[in-house]
Amino acid sequence: MPLLLDARGKRVVVFGGGEVGLRKARFFASEADVTVVSRAYVPGFDSLDNKITKITSEIGEEQEGLMDGADFVIVATADRQLNDRLEVRAKSAGKYCNRADGVSSFLIPSVVERRNFIVAVSTLGRSPAMSRFIKGAVEDRLGPEMSSMIDLQEELREKARCLIPDQRRRERLLWDVLEDKAIWDALANDPEQARSMALRMMEVDHANDL
Repeated sequence: MPLLLDARGKRVVVFGGGEVGLRKARFFASEADVTVVSRAYVPGFDSLDNKITKITSEIGEEQEGLMDGADFVIVATADRQLNDRLEVRAKSAGKYCNRADGVSSFLIPSVVERRNFIVAVSTLGRSPAMSRFIKGAVEDRLGPEMSSMIDLQEELREKARCLIPDQRRRERLLWDVLEDKAIWDALANDPEQARSMALRMMEVDHANDL
């Protein structure tokens, strides 16, 4: 079941300092409190020094105990037997566990993030490469006018509440704007012109109601 989560204040523990551990630590580091445990780290972890806590150690009972205070556990070591043990410990403690080499209780999607919106892509663990491929295809189609349209829709929605009492008519107006190619073209080149065009559509709709 996909969802968006506010991870501020959440605690994440990552077991494994390789490329996969790095990618997953980076995913959470912008919001969550992330601790990574590993006996060695790939160089990319240096860029996260101010954003995460690193514990350089073999993973034993003391280190496994870190997951008791965590909200999410990431298992990403190169040792499958160790991963088995960590997964069992996490699940027995009732923690959401993401495992790099096996079935997980939650998945981390490929993410396309733009101003005003986020698109997440997952193949449900079946093909990480295909997730990245789909992400690339989506990125190529999402220009800055998409973010500008969200700004415009937000403004229109607020103004329409005052001018157009009927909810269905308000919804129709917003869809009419979304389906107007001229407004999309203007958004790509002159957002203020697009705004004027959309506001004029709303004014005409309101005038027809008088």
